Amino acid sequence: MGEVGNAQFDETSKGVGSMDVDFSRAVVLSAGSAAHRAERKAAQMLRDEVKRRTGLTWQIVESPRDGTPTVVVAHPQRVPAGLHLPRQAEPPADSAEGYTLYLEMPSPRSPRLWLVGNCGRAALFAAGQLLRWLHTERGRARLPNRQPGRLISTSARFPIRGHQLGYRSLPNTYDAWNVAQYEQYIRDLLVFGANSIELIPALRPDEPRTSIMPLSPWEMNIRLSSLLDEYDLDVWVWLPNTDTPSGQPADIPQMVADRRGLFESMPRLDHVFVPGGDPGDMPPEEVFPLLEKMAEELHRVHPRAGLWFSPQGFSRERMDAFYRFLREQQPDWLTGVVYGPWIRDRMERVREMVPARYKLRRYPDITHCVRCQYPVPEWDMAYALTLNREPINPRPMAQAHIHNLFMNLADGCITYSEGVNDDVNKAIWSARLWDPRCVVRNVLVEYGRVYISSEFAEDIAEGLLALERNWQGVLLGNPRPRLTLNLWRHLWQAMGKEGQGNWRLQMAYFRALYDVFVQARLEVESKQEQDALRVLEQAERLGASQAMTQAKDILSKTRTTAEIEAMRREILALGDALWKSIGMQMSVSRYHADGTERGAVLDTMDEPLNNRLWLLGEMEKIAQLPDEQQAHALVQLARWTEPGPGGFYDDLGNPAAEPHLIRGEGWAKDPGFLRSAQDEYGAMSRDYRLSWGSQASTLYGTPLEMLYTGLDPNARYRLRVVYNGRFRAMMRLVANDSVEIHGAIGGTQPPSVMEFPIPPEATRNGMLRLKWELIEGRGCQVAEVWLVLEGSPD
Repeated sequence: MGEVGNAQFDETSKGVGSMDVDFSRAVVLSAGSAAHRAERKAAQMLRDEVKRRTGLTWQIVESPRDGTPTVVVAHPQRVPAGLHLPRQAEPPADSAEGYTLYLEMPSPRSPRLWLVGNCGRAALFAAGQLLRWLHTERGRARLPNRQPGRLISTSARFPIRGHQLGYRSLPNTYDAWNVAQYEQYIRDLLVFGANSIELIPALRPDEPRTSIMPLSPWEMNIRLSSLLDEYDLDVWVWLPNTDTPSGQPADIPQMVADRRGLFESMPRLDHVFVPGGDPGDMPPEEVFPLLEKMAEELHRVHPRAGLWFSPQGFSRERMDAFYRFLREQQPDWLTGVVYGPWIRDRMERVREMVPARYKLRRYPDITHCVRCQYPVPEWDMAYALTLNREPINPRPMAQAHIHNLFMNLADGCITYSEGVNDDVNKAIWSARLWDPRCVVRNVLVEYGRVYISSEFAEDIAEGLLALERNWQGVLLGNPRPRLTLNLWRHLWQAMGKEGQGNWRLQMAYFRALYDVFVQARLEVESKQEQDALRVLEQAERLGASQAMTQAKDILSKTRTTAEIEAMRREILALGDALWKSIGMQMSVSRYHADGTERGAVLDTMDEPLNNRLWLLGEMEKIAQLPDEQQAHALVQLARWTEPGPGGFYDDLGNPAAEPHLIRGEGWAKDPGFLRSAQDEYGAMSRDYRLSWGSQASTLYGTPLEMLYTGLDPNARYRLRVVYNGRFRAMMRLVANDSVEIHGAIGGTQPPSVMEFPIPPEATRNGMLRLKWELIEGRGCQVAEVWLVLEGSPD
């Protein structure tokens, strides 16, 4: 037998003598009423999904039909009447969710494919495996290049494999769905092995629904709990303690009563996850008694349900109290701990400090790109300004890496998601949770085949990898985005009108277009700014008034091209198509997005990509200076980033312009940047310099450091710095771990340049190491730094 991860393949199932096995006229055979409800669902799913892809109907039958291609859905103890389970078709014994696909050929025209699972939902996973392999087109369904024998025998590496699908106003998609759309997406997720869905329920029946919700949150939660039970999938709920106003004592009896009502309303409930923060801030002395009472009510209604807790948003003191409580009290009512965003300790530390009796579940943010748990490393600011926090974000290689990096610390995961923008990422996490050694490109080929097009599955995989590569490196002058667009445009045109109705194809083509749209705008606006700065640099020759007039004229010109406007129209049309096809909300005003950070990329597509507004504002200020000072001020404005002879400038937060930043461990080892410096985007206003909206940033107690070498040991230096960032941090700056440059200070609003002398002893050996230490706030953030030789002009 050959082995790939935990999936075993029969080496004779492909190769010499292999054939295309035609299942176009197949029937689905099950044990009927004797089958588990999930096995019956597996048969129905195969029938429905094949019909959607081919127009063919695989009839569900309960007895064999001679001479007919047959797909058998079975359990070792629930075999359809008239058949005997072949020994090689038995599923692996090491996992309740394991399954086997076994191909028999009683005659050349009547292949029989066994889908045998160890439990009801294992039959669903087996059906999903078949759908991932099946090559479909109108009027045809086939398995290519197969031989009789065991095709695969596999079991999941991790027991917890799922995704959060919250029906609330915040997501960019889910709140527009009806039950049928939820069912289709749940089917899509279990195709890659997901066994859990996390809901975000209303706490009370009277919680209002938004204008786009087809059902009230309370009713939808009940319906989804029942639906998931039909598929035998685990039902989790995410239940933050947000029903107590901040700063007020918790009304524990009322909170318990509300939760009792919720638990009683749900037909199925397997696990409850209570985050300690982000949101739902409660001190340990209040939250632990609440959890104990919640557990009592939970187990009264759902005796086998688990209760989980995460220390998200905890201060150092609260983290230590949390660890101490678990070690000393060892509460029986707690099932496990969840590791999610905004936990200050690394996962290794949490696993070490939490007693081994408690399970650990991951809660990775796969939906956001900036200001999040796993931001896109070294993302170009033009993307950050326009695509913002929650765009369509296939990151297959990155997500696979993040999964495997920490996988041995946990019992699996349920991802944090706010919509279908992260659909590719969900498939990667599901596949790696099943088999951590699965090849990413192979997963993407199956993704393309099962969700979009069998014919173009290979190209789709390449296109998704290319979308991820679009975000690597500096955008200006990068050839990748246009090559990626060419690929997706070819696929878009080749699939025709029917294929263009597929929301997954719409999403990929939208992103490919949007990336090039942003790049084209960046090229135009960067040139516009450079032209204006060249004029301002000549202010002493031209005269201040003429220089400002010419620069303003350049900056006021139309910042677009015919190509940009053509792409804009196509992007807007695709945004509308995605709203109609899947309920994706890409605009607050048009499609009811919850905010501009919540996937509303149509509202941010024209965010300024140069310093035009800041330059115009600065020229207005300079115009108020005495005439003899204006020209010099304009030249200095044009030379903002120049540190003068012997000096250095770093635009921190800009990965192409921060050579002196010490990054620390870096993304490959530390993708959450808990011990590394990252490029952060935030605290931006349209009239700010772009350099103020990006910062080098660290989290919690990790210092932010820069290193200079090759300095003149006999010279004097001064430091110019701009502090800005959403953490509003108070920081202390120290040189060479011994010389204080300044004590605890923060930035100004709006940001301004601060100056500090560097004592000569700090640079006497020709080197300077700067370290910002956090005094107050979530982390250190610095936007711009100049190290200037004393005597250099201002």
